[in-house]
Amino acid sequence: MKTLKEIMDLIELPEIIQTELLAIEPSLSLQKKQDEKHIQNLTSPCLWESSHKYLKEALTPDKNGFKMLSYMLSAASYSFEKYKEKGISQQIFTDTMKCFTRFIEEHKESYGIYGFNRDFWTGRQLSLQLFRLGELEFETVIENQKKMVSVHIPSDAILTKEHCKSSLEMAEVFFENYDSTYVNVPYVCHSWLLSPALRELLPESSNIMKFQNLFDITEIDKSSTNFLRWIFKKIDLPIENLPEDTTLQRNVKKYLMAGGQIGEGSGYMKKEFM
Repeated sequence: MKTLKEIMDLIELPEIIQTELLAIEPSLSLQKKQDEKHIQNLTSPCLWESSHKYLKEALTPDKNGFKMLSYMLSAASYSFEKYKEKGISQQIFTDTMKCFTRFIEEHKESYGIYGFNRDFWTGRQLSLQLFRLGELEFETVIENQKKMVSVHIPSDAILTKEHCKSSLEMAEVFFENYDSTYVNVPYVCHSWLLSPALRELLPESSNIMKFQNLFDITEIDKSSTNFLRWIFKKIDLPIENLPEDTTLQRNVKKYLMAGGQIGEGSGYMKKEFM
């Protein structure tokens, strides 16, 4: 089993966060022993949500989320063993679990301080349902009793045509080797990147539009505001105070000020790209 320190080093967690987690570890050790079953359950597709709910209450107060982060990184040690049992490479494990590092950095970018508030999501990675393969993430899901692969786009993903193609090829090989029940199933995506409104704001040559064009968009949710977090790194600012540091930010802000809606779209990957 990997130690907490070994997991933190593997995912390149910032030293300042490592120091803080190691400092609180002695005070958590007894409680962790008592909660060991729930920590293990975080790596189970069927159990992680109920154990996460239990731990969320048990660890209160947890102002910056570091208690939960410590628990989840301890769970990652069990995930590591499951990766080994399935023969999945350590590189894929590391790339996938670096979501914790990314989320901590995103918290700092949004709020000015380090913190961890994506524990509602990371059970997917810990329970071997979601894997990062190249630039994109692929999650095994069942929708309407049908198996599908849900495509996610990490904030640091490079969305060139070549990188996306490489990720899709990696996913094809991955599922052939490790879960053949997800071979030849539909690939779906739910994201602000699939918003039709972006066609008014970006050239067809942009990487975002090239990614969007991989999918047939079937649903649109104009009311969604998820795009604010990813485009502006803020979710609680008035429109007029949104930053204008990038071309996309300036275009979207102008569009919103004029009464436009970005929202998000859902769609299926076109067969020619699968």
